[in-house]
Amino acid sequence: MKKEYLILATLILLLGAYLLFHKENQNKYVLPKIEKIDTSKITGLIIGKKQSPIEFTKKEEYWTVTDKEFPADSPSIEKMLDTLKILKLSVLVSEKENLKRYELDDENYIQVKATNGQKIIFQFTMGKTAPSFNHTFVRLPDNKNIYHANGNFRSHFDKTIEDFRDKKVLEFKEDSIQQITIEKDGISKTLISKQRKTDKEAVLVTWTSDDGISADKKIVSSLLSLVSFLKSEKYLSDETKNKLVNEKPFCKLRFKNEKNMDLTLFKMDTEENLIGISSMNKYAFALSQFNSEEIVSNIETLLGITKEEKTNN
Repeated sequence: MKKEYLILATLILLLGAYLLFHKENQNKYVLPKIEKIDTSKITGLIIGKKQSPIEFTKKEEYWTVTDKEFPADSPSIEKMLDTLKILKLSVLVSEKENLKRYELDDENYIQVKATNGQKIIFQFTMGKTAPSFNHTFVRLPDNKNIYHANGNFRSHFDKTIEDFRDKKVLEFKEDSIQQITIEKDGISKTLISKQRKTDKEAVLVTWTSDDGISADKKIVSSLLSLVSFLKSEKYLSDETKNKLVNEKPFCKLRFKNEKNMDLTLFKMDTEENLIGISSMNKYAFALSQFNSEEIVSNIETLLGITKEEKTNN
């Protein structure tokens, strides 16, 4: 029995010594401290990959992407700036330069540079998301070590130029619209909004066409809901826009409040999606199939175009 106690005591001592040594060994390194970044002073971002880097520039209160100065998607910019604002290292992962394992190699890395004018404020390189899905593998300049950074943020930076562009092509408040003009298949109709208060002081909105016939309020509301914050699926080339100017539109819409806003849509023989131009955006674009179908369906209902008429056209 005494021998068993002696063996147990020896094992406990060995285990304690191992844990103590392991803890001391863990504490031998000090994590680099990342100074808090004032993102309000950032005027430029450069996202570098194996392909050509993507550059963003702050113009007064809005951001542009590439030297063509495409308007950038504000939520995408905010996600990247928020990442920089709270970036913090949590643990040393490796002192070996096994970059491919962490996707920090030349094929997979993403390098981020934040600038103020020509001066680089901060930069780092990121690899893949860690297995925990709560961390990302990163490296700092002039430091061969690989660290965990808090957060799963690679997807905020791992995008194409098209992904980073602001896809909004039309925007207005639905209740501000006083008049809608729609055209398709040689038929045109103007709808006028009229408001009156009920006995309970509620505002009742009705829509009447220029020939005095009431329009279906639900369909008008559906159309306005679709286009009041309309986003494109993708942008098209300048050459395509130049061609559209001379093409016959598939349908046209004009929305009027204190100003006129035009949406002109075209149908390509090889595509289900409609393409178009908007008075609120200088680029030609393609709509999603869902938006294309819903907009056309509402227009045809309001114009009274039947299935038979569509087939004949």
